[in-house]
Amino acid sequence: MIERWLPAPGSAHASMLDAVLLGIHWHMLLIFASWLTLFVIILIKFRSGANAEPRPGEVRKRWPLLAIGVVILGDVLILATQALPAWSARVAPPPAGATPVEVRITGEQFAWNIHYPGPDGVFGRTGNTLISASNPLGIDRDDAAAKDDIGLLNILTLPVDRVAVIQLASRDVVHSFTLNEMRVKQDMVPGMTTRTWFTPTRTGDWEIACSQLCGLGHYRMRGELHIVTAAGWDAWMTDEQERLRR
Repeated sequence: MIERWLPAPGSAHASMLDAVLLGIHWHMLLIFASWLTLFVIILIKFRSGANAEPRPGEVRKRWPLLAIGVVILGDVLILATQALPAWSARVAPPPAGATPVEVRITGEQFAWNIHYPGPDGVFGRTGNTLISASNPLGIDRDDAAAKDDIGLLNILTLPVDRVAVIQLASRDVVHSFTLNEMRVKQDMVPGMTTRTWFTPTRTGDWEIACSQLCGLGHYRMRGELHIVTAAGWDAWMTDEQERLRR
């Protein structure tokens, strides 16, 4: 049912977060129905034509306490069975034994600078003095570990069914890295490196969005997310390495 209102889930943890959201909406509906029922009972029982006088404590103690009990019980159930397990799963590190794809993304007004470590899996050295229009991440190509590093603007490509670990930083103001279909949203704070991880479960092409108002050009801070097959990932990596050698 929740998929009628949200983008189709594209990550392993998406269904868990969707269940929390759906549970909250059902709980709010139950709260609304409880208070509406109380309101209707009061209107009927103590209408002027009934010549009824409220007895002390009858309404004040019975029905409001029942409605409050519904609220508290619903909150406890959602916290214990959905919200806390979902939070615990998201703050836990990636599964042991997984071979993740690690990517560094640096946000700036108004672009996503994306740094891949290359086939060796090691991020090379970067320097602020090396940043230019052709090298927005300032990758030091004289560093042996950086020779195969890939730096792209606004294009994030990842393989399906493989853990992706994203390291996030900001050069200027607070940004919020958002992948709606992956159910990923993580703030990027200047001076800090934050991490998020997820496992894509289906291939496709989507949008990277910024969910934090970050300036006049916030509306155009968009990127591309491409989830490809394992073979597509290998082919993409090969193409990028050939591009570097030109």
